Amino acid sequence: MKTLAALLLSCAACLPMAAAHGADADYPSRPITIVVPFPPGGSPDMLARVIGDKLGQRLGQTVVVENRPGASGTIGAAHVARAAPDGHTLMMTPNTFVLSPLVLPKGVVSFDVQADFAPVILPAKTLMVLAAHPRLGVKNLPELVTYAKAHPGLTYTGSANGSPQHVAGEMLKQMAGIDMSFVSYKGLAPALNDTLGGHVDLIFVPYGNVAQHVKAGALTVLGGLDEERLASAPDIVPLREQGYPRMVVGVWTGLFAPRGTPAPIVDKLNREINAILALPDVKQRLEGASQILVGGPPATLAKVVKRDLDTYAPIVRSAGITAD
Repeated sequence: MKTLAALLLSCAACLPMAAAHGADADYPSRPITIVVPFPPGGSPDMLARVIGDKLGQRLGQTVVVENRPGASGTIGAAHVARAAPDGHTLMMTPNTFVLSPLVLPKGVVSFDVQADFAPVILPAKTLMVLAAHPRLGVKNLPELVTYAKAHPGLTYTGSANGSPQHVAGEMLKQMAGIDMSFVSYKGLAPALNDTLGGHVDLIFVPYGNVAQHVKAGALTVLGGLDEERLASAPDIVPLREQGYPRMVVGVWTGLFAPRGTPAPIVDKLNREINAILALPDVKQRLEGASQILVGGPPATLAKVVKRDLDTYAPIVRSAGITAD
């Protein structure tokens, strides 16, 4: 009897492992759709298409990129949250995914960022910097703070109301005790043009968009908003190393699946995409587009989502930030 009981227990223990193996082995059974909740042309769209093309080749199934823009990315995200949790519907989204529910009116967002999605992988991030018009004569964050206290009323920009750039400026205002006003624009291009023209004092902007202007002396980079110094830009000192350790605003793009997607499927996707990110042609393509490749386990993406929620929520509440 003891032998039979032990055998039954052993078989029972094997059942979850067999089911997990089956979920992995049978996936995918049909085409995969990667939803991008923004129009074509941005970093999430580019990442989805580059990774999706390679993923389809490796998995032997078609991978379709579907743009579902609207309501600051929440329409596409809500669609994915309601999709069957079988790994055949995924979402590639920028970090505004975390911020939008905090700045949009109640009732607009029908999902919970953490509870309704399974993180798959953090493919890439972008270095965002704080840059100043040269007429300010400042070269780093401490110099800016000194200047701002002597010249209250500085202006800063980056994009629209409720954007990560807007939040970054409010964070700096609160942490440094300085007076600045946000100038909202419908996109980065007009914001950058007015900063270059001296109509706005400061801009929070992806470094790839201003590198040529910095080299030409038209803008001065005061520091980066990433957690660490990056090998691709070693001379850019993080703001957190300049006396403001909590001054971190990540700019990243993540791949998510609906909540309840089986762990073996998430792990399989994560494993395959990590391998794709290591391919020389993929690295060349993405790094040439100013993307900083990250990869790693799903927990890496979960960590940055939690970090951003913990960082953004109190700033949004205290500053009363809302989206356009």
